Amino acid sequence: MSTTDNWMVGAVLLDGQGGAKLLDETQVNKWTPKNGILWIHLNLSHPKAVLFLQNDKYLDEWTKDTLINTSGSRPRSLIHKNGLLLVIRTVNLTPRSEPDDMVFLRAFATQDRVITVRIHPAISFKEIMNDFYEHTGPKNTNDLIEMILENTLNSTADTVSDMEEYVDDIEEKIIAHQISPHISDELSELMRRLVIMHRFLTPEREALDALSRHQLPWFNKKTTHLTKDSFHRMQRIIEDITLLKERVRINQDALQMHDVKQSQKNMYMLSVIATIFLPLSFLTGLFGMNVGGIPFSEEPYGLTVTVCFIVFSGIGLAY
Repeated sequence: MSTTDNWMVGAVLLDGQGGAKLLDETQVNKWTPKNGILWIHLNLSHPKAVLFLQNDKYLDEWTKDTLINTSGSRPRSLIHKNGLLLVIRTVNLTPRSEPDDMVFLRAFATQDRVITVRIHPAISFKEIMNDFYEHTGPKNTNDLIEMILENTLNSTADTVSDMEEYVDDIEEKIIAHQISPHISDELSELMRRLVIMHRFLTPEREALDALSRHQLPWFNKKTTHLTKDSFHRMQRIIEDITLLKERVRINQDALQMHDVKQSQKNMYMLSVIATIFLPLSFLTGLFGMNVGGIPFSEEPYGLTVTVCFIVFSGIGLAY
């Protein structure tokens, strides 16, 4: 099997029973529709993948340009010459990637063949191959489309779920007044990520809505039902993101209110301290002047009387 670093991530020939046979480059080039349903998954960051698409005799020029052009990554779904073109955004599956690092996956499907292209990992090809090994994988083109939609939606939904748990933890800390110095920055970063995800996923909801209304001769009822379900699922994901944004704003407001109260408390303490020590400072300054006529200056216990007077005045002011 090809690795994710190769231009061809993988190519399989479906057996129609939930299993599949891995093909190499030579076998892919010899494939014809009578051999069975073919799925090719390409890494578009390699020039050889681009060359392979440009030399594909089963694709017209418009389809080739659409699959190769990396700038046209806005989610959409189109019917073109009895084939389905699907562009979707999903979470980057590269380890240590950020949740808001949305990547594209393009697919062009006909009744006999499905081509998917990406730059960064968008679906787990190894997990799909495990399904084929267990004979529980896609059996036809309709199943492949369902698998692509389900795989990408699961990744996005899992990411949103992780962000919900993160917001829950922050809320618990704020309620318990266990506020770290960096919690405000964490909330701001989380809001930025949510805004980016909302921006990319809103067009995808529209694309899935259009896909649910598309009709192709080789579409079956299950596929039509699943595309509608995918649209509603994406709708729920976007609603969850919107709710998360509101929760982050509420937590930011609560954190800001906490900071204001803390500042008011600190200002109050400073005012109390200033009130206590300002008269005392006045007295010490007055008795510290090197001039004649200072009270008790000639008395043997004058300093003791003055100190006691200052102490009792401070206690009285504090009370």
